[in-house]
Amino acid sequence: MKKKILCIIPARSGSKGIKNKNMIKFKGKPLLYWTIKLAKKIKYFDKIVVSTDSKKIQRFAKKNGASAPFLRPIRLSGDNVSMRKVLIHTIEYFKKKNYQPYALSILQPTSPMRKKITINKACKLFLDKKLDSLTTIEQV
Repeated sequence: MKKKILCIIPARSGSKGIKNKNMIKFKGKPLLYWTIKLAKKIKYFDKIVVSTDSKKIQRFAKKNGASAPFLRPIRLSGDNVSMRKVLIHTIEYFKKKNYQPYALSILQPTSPMRKKITINKACKLFLDKKLDSLTTIEQV
């Protein structure tokens, strides 16, 4: 049985530094576009979900092939909200839908230079070695 990895792309609209930074254009497309495009190529991902507080981002995610079945509550949209809380919210949503992944992968839209081979190798290593966690760093 294939182990399910849920890919979560956190993409809220607010930001102290750059307003709507996840929709800023990079090579002519929003940052979020590149992350969704890459996630769709990862063979280990069972589902790709965008966690957002923005209807505009939600529509964009769906249009580009990601799931965005909910809007993140305001209490989980501030600058001081931990990623842990965002992940728990997403996991709890899917638990209610009887979907429980084996593992989670977080792909930040603000890192558009990742490579497919890096993510696939990381997922394989994670699963083969039965690791608790794994972080990747891409040299550009």
